[in-house]
Amino acid sequence: MRLTFAFLLLFSSSTCFFSFSEEGCLKNAWSAFGKRDYKSAIAYCDSCIKKFGALARDQQAKVEKDNIPVPPAGKVEDEAQKNLIFSRGLLNDVATAYWIKGESAEHLYETSKAMKYRTMSQEAFKGAAELKYGRCWDPKGWFWSPGDAAKKKLSAQ
Repeated sequence: MRLTFAFLLLFSSSTCFFSFSEEGCLKNAWSAFGKRDYKSAIAYCDSCIKKFGALARDQQAKVEKDNIPVPPAGKVEDEAQKNLIFSRGLLNDVATAYWIKGESAEHLYETSKAMKYRTMSQEAFKGAAELKYGRCWDPKGWFWSPGDAAKKKLSAQ
């Protein structure tokens, strides 16, 4: 639990959502998440996923069909590679929305023990894990993978 809290502080203090999110719903989700308003964060994530989920899955299907390598996480020095990652804005945003939703639901489960939140967190983390091409930019100069972070959460549950 302490590790999860430290992990959340790291990402909730990040402004990747303000600088590079394409959609307002994700910016609002990050803002609510940072304020620990987890129910609002989930609602914003649901809006983002509903509006753009199909487009994000289409983007991912195209890059998979074209045998494009999965983008790196961490520091990316190559500007062309960095721009390519940013060009997948909706895919990045939806993967991140699933991760925020999973984290938010997990917090609600920890405080309420309501199984609906446990189930919701698992489903959201599975959604993020499926979008393996999605990346979130941290303004400290590196990308992180919502899908990889979600896989770790799923394996720990």
